[in-house]
Amino acid sequence: MPLGYTDAETTPLLPSTSHEPRPCADSTVCCTPKNKPLNDALGDDEDDCHLAEQKWEYKAVALLCTLFIAVGSHFAAHTLGAMKNTIKEQFQISNAEYGVIQSSVAIVNTVLPVLGGIFVDAFGTIPGSLITTLLITSGNILVALSISSTNLTMLILGRLFYGIGSGTVVIVQETILSQWFRGRSLAAVVALMLTFSAMLCIFSFIVNLVYIVLLRSVSNPSAVACRKQTEVIKRKKSFSWKKLLFLPHSYWLIAAMEFFLGGGWGCFLHINSEFVKFRFGYSNAQSAATASVAQILPVFLMPFLGLCVDKYGKRTWMMIGSGVSMLASLLLLGYTNVVPLVGMLIFSLSLSLGPVGLVSSVPVVLPLSLVGTGLGLIKSWTNIGLALFDIVTGWLQDQDANKGYDGVIYFFIGISLAAILCGLALTYMDHHTYNHILDRSAREAHRRNENKLSNAVPLQQNNINWLYAGVYVVMAILTWALFFRFVLLI
Repeated sequence: MPLGYTDAETTPLLPSTSHEPRPCADSTVCCTPKNKPLNDALGDDEDDCHLAEQKWEYKAVALLCTLFIAVGSHFAAHTLGAMKNTIKEQFQISNAEYGVIQSSVAIVNTVLPVLGGIFVDAFGTIPGSLITTLLITSGNILVALSISSTNLTMLILGRLFYGIGSGTVVIVQETILSQWFRGRSLAAVVALMLTFSAMLCIFSFIVNLVYIVLLRSVSNPSAVACRKQTEVIKRKKSFSWKKLLFLPHSYWLIAAMEFFLGGGWGCFLHINSEFVKFRFGYSNAQSAATASVAQILPVFLMPFLGLCVDKYGKRTWMMIGSGVSMLASLLLLGYTNVVPLVGMLIFSLSLSLGPVGLVSSVPVVLPLSLVGTGLGLIKSWTNIGLALFDIVTGWLQDQDANKGYDGVIYFFIGISLAAILCGLALTYMDHHTYNHILDRSAREAHRRNENKLSNAVPLQQNNINWLYAGVYVVMAILTWALFFRFVLLI
């Protein structure tokens, strides 16, 4: 084991179930790290075990607060997409410049989610959730004021503020769920969170205060073993960048799929309303209504998909199915005369399958002490893809003689194929290296008394992570360069 790392840093999130459970009701046995100093700066996967062992009444309140924290963010996520024509006419801008406006949400999140994940790992979810909800609220207020005053600078600034908050609030949500729910229930509550997100900003900030009160009420200041959150925070305020060298290959394949699928989903949802109008000759109202169908299936399917992951696993196949359904929808929309409603429904299927499989896989392959950082890095990859794809699709449309979408559809088809290839590679690695851990149901893993990674083998230092990090930095620099290249033209 590398010098300076504890067992909790180099082993997967769920320890072997061969040990007897230690309920928090017994303060003499709960959360007691063995042979570890109290001020261990690198943290411990058992710091928040008292949250996972709380009564279901408390868990239900925590889940509701987690769902409502980001409701304002999701409400505002695609409000500009249906207004593309109106915004271009009102502000007198090109498709590429509109892409820059949309990418302004994602561009700040090419880096900030990594820092946000580290911040959540180091300081906890209370300050993280407060800051993110404040940024989301102020950003949306600026956007509303900019539309009424036709102030493009204020619009971009508001989207930047909103982007900073919205990019980190998901990390806060998923970290909270990872703390309160373990094992069999985690995939189900993640799916429920995603469903609720698909179905308002000051309200989310107020509800967030309820969660803070709850967290403080369940922390027992008199217990020595179950230390309260502030004592945990004191141990975590130091972060070692060397921990990132322990990220496994499977994690980076998940990140690559998030880059292609997450960036592709968001970018397509920004332009699908105008695409339907241009390709099928629909009115503004008809095209907006048809485009909205692309987000309808997650509302109904995600809860059931989360239960399926808990019962049957098959996460990698859900990821591949997401890429295949996205490809099928683009082929139908771009090259057939089938009503666009069908293509949008199939795209909606991709939007249902992918997030459940991808998000629920991260806590499977990482230790809890790295979940916040890992989710932040993946969110960063998603936003690099989203910002890059927004700019590229706008530029491709401007290069078309008719300002059409032929080049854009080719581009999205390439993204879908790349995502499918990554999914196949992840499936092969999961079957031959990780003993089917991603495709195993939570119940099966519990029954076999195994760790999340195969045979309870601890994560090893992976020096090829330097190469992965180099690719990440290059893509981030490229995205920022393109952003400033086009923003200077506005």
